[in-house]
Amino acid sequence: MTNECVVVNSSVVIALAEINLLNILVSLYEEVIVPRAVYKEVVVKGRGKPGSQELEVLVQRNRARLLAPRYSAVVKALHDPLGLGEAEAIAVALEQNCMVALDDRIARSKARTMGLKIIGTLGLLRKAYDKGLIGKNTLTQALQQLKQHGFRISDNIMREVIGKLNQ
Repeated sequence: MTNECVVVNSSVVIALAEINLLNILVSLYEEVIVPRAVYKEVVVKGRGKPGSQELEVLVQRNRARLLAPRYSAVVKALHDPLGLGEAEAIAVALEQNCMVALDDRIARSKARTMGLKIIGTLGLLRKAYDKGLIGKNTLTQALQQLKQHGFRISDNIMREVIGKLNQ
């Protein structure tokens, strides 16, 4: 386990839950932080959908911490063009000096311009592989399952990720 923290966005939580790998977050990071807007989006509004029960359990068991951003002005400034969950994830990551887990291209670009370290679903899976938490077969199946669930991943990216596994 590292001494890093990560702030997660809805898309990452949902994608990892769809492939039954949400728990890798708590194995990869000392602290997993869930912005309140992300929790509301996944657990409350998304009740019964992938990620809702899994995230609720992580929070109930104190394996992930709910946190609202302190500075609403930052959230307000980011909320257009980003969703509220993405805006809060970036704001909380800034406040807590954490990495932020985002998949959306525009959100990643905004976070990058603010000096944040960013990781996406694919990066988390690769990190889990590198740390020995999942094997090559699990990673390959996870990528295929993500694609089946509508996760945007090109065949070239899949080949690139899988091709680099033995390096």
